[in-house]
Amino acid sequence: MLKKYHKLEVCPTKSSAFLSGKHNPVHYFTRLPVALQHSLLYASALLIAKSMGFIMVPFTTHYLSLADYGRLDVLQTLGDLMSIVFAMGLTETLYRYASDSTYVCRTSGENISQQQSAANVFGLTMLIAAATLILTQASAQYFSLWLPGNISQIEARLMLASISLGGLVIIPLSWFRIKDRARQFFFASCLMAFFQVSFAVILLVLGYGVSGVLCSTLLALCLLGGYLIKVQLADTGISFNFLLFKRYARYGGPLVFVGIAGFILGSFDRWILAANIGTASMASYALACKIGLLTAVLIQPFDLWWYAKRFAIIKRAKGAKLCARFASIGIVIALFSALIMTIVGPNLIRLLSPIEYHSAVDYIPYLAFLAALHSINSSLSLGIFSGDSTWAVAAVDGLAALLALLGYFIFIPLFEIWGAILATAIALSVRVLISFKISQQCLHIPYPIHALLIQSALTLIAIYSLPVDALTIHNLFLYSAATVLLLFSSIKLQLLPNFFCKTR
Repeated sequence: MLKKYHKLEVCPTKSSAFLSGKHNPVHYFTRLPVALQHSLLYASALLIAKSMGFIMVPFTTHYLSLADYGRLDVLQTLGDLMSIVFAMGLTETLYRYASDSTYVCRTSGENISQQQSAANVFGLTMLIAAATLILTQASAQYFSLWLPGNISQIEARLMLASISLGGLVIIPLSWFRIKDRARQFFFASCLMAFFQVSFAVILLVLGYGVSGVLCSTLLALCLLGGYLIKVQLADTGISFNFLLFKRYARYGGPLVFVGIAGFILGSFDRWILAANIGTASMASYALACKIGLLTAVLIQPFDLWWYAKRFAIIKRAKGAKLCARFASIGIVIALFSALIMTIVGPNLIRLLSPIEYHSAVDYIPYLAFLAALHSINSSLSLGIFSGDSTWAVAAVDGLAALLALLGYFIFIPLFEIWGAILATAIALSVRVLISFKISQQCLHIPYPIHALLIQSALTLIAIYSLPVDALTIHNLFLYSAATVLLLFSSIKLQLLPNFFCKTR
């Protein structure tokens, strides 16, 4: 009897056999290339975060009036602007100086370790967070008076506090990406999304409105920030080397102007629209921007890996060819992401929002392609970021921002929302062309330009031609045909590997 019992004890069950060896999904995941593993983890983190964010759409559109929703969008665009100004390009600075095991200072010849660089960037981040929290809270009343949409002082204070603390989350998450700690990035990103959405839903249901949404973001930042600060201190410590701060400011300082230009190109049109047509009238456009910009979310899994690694890869043997290859893949991903959002976005709006928001579906295809243009510019601009200064980036983006501003003031009074889209499209197209030319002069990378132009033109034609009305069998056939044809063209143009070829 004892022998029989012992035999049963050691015999694996069906379920344990299934979860072992080749039946375990983890077995196949760990056999993938490391870059693909990390991209999948980043994709999963973003998918979970945005899926939880989608929970917010029916709550915000049902518990907030059109005017309140427009006011929330004005505050969130303020967050976009101020977080750029206060971050001082610290994320890009971290990638530039902490990507390698050591950084050799060109002026002094001093070897600075990766941990030293990261510790000093984190120290600078802590100083900026403390200073901006004090300054913004002291001036919150002026922000509430200056912003369009009748913003209350408590709403301004909550948003400004979140902006001040944002760097304490972003820098540790960027450090995870540099160190290939994708699992920690996944855990922290999902935790942030869970806290933010849970608090927001509760506070909206309790009737706190816009203030409740803003308060949920601040609470989530405080909870996650405490955990990430502890992890960063244990990993790199914190340092305050003011000589290094000067070097970082020389590289990251101009990126503040780059960020402001990016804000003008991506969000400032809503402020002008709010002043011209009111927050209630622009609410559907604000929702379309949120859905259209999910294009960037689809692109991000690749970008989260690539942007943290590009400076290290360019230093390898045949690094320029490798960078051209990865950048081309990134551009194809951006174009397909725009196509996917053109197909999916209108149906999401119909599913998640009341009927008064449904006019947003007309804007989605164009906003999705503009988001792809943002990514394409970044993919083609490695050369302009490769030096010790980023003033050239600031000059190019500043010119594009001036073009956009001029377009907004000319076209918005004439065409309202369509005028904003037209002005942004012109400015982004000019930025891509100028940025590419200067980047190639700084560091020549053999991009397959003709193939990329053909693929971009085909994608734009598909986005313009595809219907955005309710999903039908006929529309589903058109969507499938466009996707297959664009996939085929990207393979024939050798922008993607031929997955169907048996030989490698």
